[in-house]
Amino acid sequence: MALTKAILEPDNSNLDHFPGEYGIPFFGKMLQVVDDSVKLCDDHFKKFGPVSKIDLVKNQKVLLCLGPEFNEATLFDKDDSFSSAAGYHNSLGTLYPEGMLLRDGGMHKKTRRASQPSFKTDALKSYVELLLPIQEKRIAELPVNKEFLFYDAIQQTLMDVAARVFLGLDETSRMAKKLNNIFTTINKGLITPLPYNIPFSTFSRALKARERLRAYIHSNIPKRRGSDGVDMFTRYCNAQDEEGAFLDDIDIDGHIAFLMFAAFDTTTSALTNILYYLGTHPEWQDKVRAEITQIGNKDLTYEDASSMVLTEYVFNETLRFYPSVMILNRRATKDVEIAGYHIPKNTVLMLSPAYTHRMPEWWSNPETFDPMRFSPERAEHKRHGFSYIPFGGGAHKCIGMHFAQLNAKLYLFRLLRKYRVKLRENYNPKFMHVHLPRPKDKLPITLEPI
Repeated sequence: MALTKAILEPDNSNLDHFPGEYGIPFFGKMLQVVDDSVKLCDDHFKKFGPVSKIDLVKNQKVLLCLGPEFNEATLFDKDDSFSSAAGYHNSLGTLYPEGMLLRDGGMHKKTRRASQPSFKTDALKSYVELLLPIQEKRIAELPVNKEFLFYDAIQQTLMDVAARVFLGLDETSRMAKKLNNIFTTINKGLITPLPYNIPFSTFSRALKARERLRAYIHSNIPKRRGSDGVDMFTRYCNAQDEEGAFLDDIDIDGHIAFLMFAAFDTTTSALTNILYYLGTHPEWQDKVRAEITQIGNKDLTYEDASSMVLTEYVFNETLRFYPSVMILNRRATKDVEIAGYHIPKNTVLMLSPAYTHRMPEWWSNPETFDPMRFSPERAEHKRHGFSYIPFGGGAHKCIGMHFAQLNAKLYLFRLLRKYRVKLRENYNPKFMHVHLPRPKDKLPITLEPI
């Protein structure tokens, strides 16, 4: 199924026969989605059941579909009944139209296969060598015994990582800093309530920044092709499809740009939220630190990271509460039946991983922070194949999920063996939900030397 075919027809907006509430004129319920998507889902589920209609900004009518059966039908998509490209056409597609999530069918399969070597074990091991000195330097620069905003600090660290690992640049170079500013401007365009190309608007600046990023990537592809760099950009430039042909320039541009967004911003969110939970649950911070202390190496190796089981449980439990992507979209390519509901062709479906992750039908005491629910003895995440989807699922499942987890483990290893993370007394922040979840106040923390 070609991208153009998937998006040529308009979205189905005839949803009046479904229960639900469209919301206020123009904005619909977009403000509630941004403010607290889980509460919105809970309100609709209690009032209308697992399927209900809502309206989003720009008069985009969608069906809110809640529960693992809807996740499985749309993400696993065994009958090729849903389009990821068309589902995101009016959101991510406005700024990342050539990204892997914006591809369907054979086009998606071709580029994903060519991308897979960049995320295999040998590649991940090479990224460890690039990550460690950056993390060491940035952690050494953090204030000690003085409160600071962790989100800003980890964002800068991961911008440096993106420059080095994704683009093969010296993170201190002028070009790296320029690209960081470009990338930040693009992502601001994803969360504006007015996604229109109005001169001098946030969205307009984002579109121009995307063109500057595209020009940089396209101009450097010939320079990288045939070189022996281990960064992702160079690997993509040298990647070949099953016929031995290099990826087209537009494919490389689309995937590198989208990976920078997907892997950089999502890890920033995940690490911020992990420290929130380790700060509010000091007993778990002690458990993770004890696990780290048992590792004898000064620098964490890829094999060492694999042994950090409790740290992985904390990572998983944090993403249960706040998956880095709180909302997933798909659009029906044909009339389809799911759990007794008839979904008309071209209807956009909105899924909520975060709400599914808190459904008491699938999770014991879902509002309690309990990393051991991921232990083999309990394995609550396996009660249904699509009740835990922090990285999506099916053909479009996040290709960089192992890199994100490795990046987080490396950082926690270096930080927690030196410092105790302290939060303000009775700290209870309001969380952002879109486009990436984190405490609105950017998580003020204090580091105390061990």
